[in-house]
Amino acid sequence: MSIIVTGTTGGLTDLGTISLHLATLWPRPVTVIEADPDGGRLAARHNWDLRPGLAELAAHLRTPTTSTLDPQTLRRTYRNDVSVVVAPPSAEQVIAALSIIAPHTRTIDQFLGTDIIINVGRVRPNTPASDIMRAADSRLLISRTDLDDVVALVHRQPLLKELGEWKVLAAGGRYKIDELAKAIEWPVIADLLPSDRRSSAALKMTIAQLATAQHPIDLIDRAVA
Repeated sequence: MSIIVTGTTGGLTDLGTISLHLATLWPRPVTVIEADPDGGRLAARHNWDLRPGLAELAAHLRTPTTSTLDPQTLRRTYRNDVSVVVAPPSAEQVIAALSIIAPHTRTIDQFLGTDIIINVGRVRPNTPASDIMRAADSRLLISRTDLDDVVALVHRQPLLKELGEWKVLAAGGRYKIDELAKAIEWPVIADLLPSDRRSSAALKMTIAQLATAQHPIDLIDRAVA
């Protein structure tokens, strides 16, 4: 099982929904964990119960030997083999939960029994999700290709390097993904929101490969090699 984080550096405000979209491409069951320090949105958007959720996951990880939490009660069903652990809308509550979860990141997939995609929101200095990013198996940066988003990504690269190696997924915008790739030093996998035939074909190819991969991250490495 793998732990993957999704983050952004620009003005992308709907990373939770994009993380769900990415999860629908996954070749096996996956759980999306909403861990944006600015607060959760998915529960309100999908009319899901807020609890149990991220705070209860944190409580379990703090005292796993005495916890009686059933992992099934944490998950909200999205569709197919995608489930979600929602975060409270309060930034303060999310930040408190992340301070507990971060040291135990490597045990989350064992507890939930699936691959994990953790949405950590905007990657910025002193983010409380930094240790979660470092502990992940892979880090996916989601960025639009508009000029202001690309500039933000380029200037945030030193911080990103401190947190590990990244792969980039474009999420629509003015410029093409090959133009984005020229501006940064990490591979751009595909456009998750294709706006033309070429990028749509590339995304469809990625989906087809994902469906037959033994390990999704290994496959992505091969796809961009």
